[in-house]
Amino acid sequence: MRFWNAQSIAGRLTRMSVMVSGTALLLAYFAFLAYDLYTLRQDLVGSLSTEAAIVGANSVTALLFDDEQAAENTLAALRQSPQVRWAVVVREDGTRFAQYTRDRSIQPILTEQLRPRQAWGFWTHGANILLGSRIVFQGQQVGVVYLLAETSRIKYGALQFGLLSAVILALCFLIALLITSATRNLITAPLTGLAETAQIVSRERDYSVRAALPASSDEISFLVQSFNEMLDQIQERDRALELSRSILEQRVEERTAELTEANKELEAFSYSVAHDLRGPLQHINNIAFLLQAIVDPSRTQERELIDKLFEGGTRMSALIDDLLNLSRATSTPLHRTTIDLSHMAEQILHGLSLEEPGRKIRYSVAKGAQVIADEGLLHVVLQNLLGNAWKYTSKATDAEIDFGFTDGPEGATYFVRDNGAGFDPRHADRLFRPFQRLHSQSEFPGTGVGLTTALRIIARHGGKIWASSEVGKGATFYFTLASEDGER
Repeated sequence: MRFWNAQSIAGRLTRMSVMVSGTALLLAYFAFLAYDLYTLRQDLVGSLSTEAAIVGANSVTALLFDDEQAAENTLAALRQSPQVRWAVVVREDGTRFAQYTRDRSIQPILTEQLRPRQAWGFWTHGANILLGSRIVFQGQQVGVVYLLAETSRIKYGALQFGLLSAVILALCFLIALLITSATRNLITAPLTGLAETAQIVSRERDYSVRAALPASSDEISFLVQSFNEMLDQIQERDRALELSRSILEQRVEERTAELTEANKELEAFSYSVAHDLRGPLQHINNIAFLLQAIVDPSRTQERELIDKLFEGGTRMSALIDDLLNLSRATSTPLHRTTIDLSHMAEQILHGLSLEEPGRKIRYSVAKGAQVIADEGLLHVVLQNLLGNAWKYTSKATDAEIDFGFTDGPEGATYFVRDNGAGFDPRHADRLFRPFQRLHSQSEFPGTGVGLTTALRIIARHGGKIWASSEVGKGATFYFTLASEDGER
């Protein structure tokens, strides 16, 4: 067992030589044994064919004059052939004419016979061979002679050949093993020295050691020389890296601090701008609402301007909400708890149906979607995905929205599916970019920030989000969440 499990190069070389030599010798052994069996069998068939031809030639007169005793006397000469167990001469009409059996207890049974106009043939019956040869006189078929012979001589000859070949195979295998053992050190000694040097370098980080070059100029010598040259290069690089490492570390620390501060300022600025815009925008929306109430409906031009003002304020308010969600998705610390996504999806869909009670839409939510995540941020993700499904099915006659999940070897994959407008899959890479929309504002209103926010939230939870769709056949958004705790 130690030999077959050896991990050293010497052991592997010996094992490889044993396997290759043994396989080659075994293949040659079985090939020669099969050839010997085939040759012995063909010799037996040839011998039987000759004997059958002689018996047939000597039985012609007996068949013509219907002399059964003469035919049996001819068959009795087969006692000189110990492999023949029985023989039968059959008339052309198929009736048995004469027979011979080496053992009186054997009853000849013809399980196979020659076909009409078939000159001769043979069949294998277990350990015996049955051969038939047609008897022809002056171009006319007058009968058939059948011989049944045992193949014990073939087995005996094959056994002798097999034993002799096995002895020769064992000697050749032993010689190959001795030659391998004597020559493997020529290969393994330089490699062993190289491995020991590499181990010293790896363990002690000492790049000043060098492996001894072998006396021969071959591939192993080239390998050792290349290894020593690599150590020279590593030493040179270490010296250069040591000189620049302190400067680089200082620059990295300074740049990291600058980027961190800039990110904080940018997030604070984005949040402040979006938050400060709420007050003036609310005043604009209030004024537009009041103007809608007091302006005479018959003054259509003024009413259209007020409607546009109110619509623009609404869009601006939605954009501010999306920008605030995007800022919170990046900067808000994660507070992971156990969340029932199925219940959350039902609440969101119920709220959407209350906002538009006149819409006929069928939605289903799979039960049991339990995750450990930030509840507020996951609510933003589902609000965006389900809200998009609700929006893009507004023109479908039989609108359907499904929330579900599938379990896989790497965890659960959640999805939101609808049968709405869908999108061109060639433009799927634009979905999660901020302010990138695949539909015009007149078709489906939106800000183009919701999916970007969802992408950042899912990424902070260590998951992925992607989508598949066809134009006019709906869309499916998939996302995963990391199973372990901690922000990625």
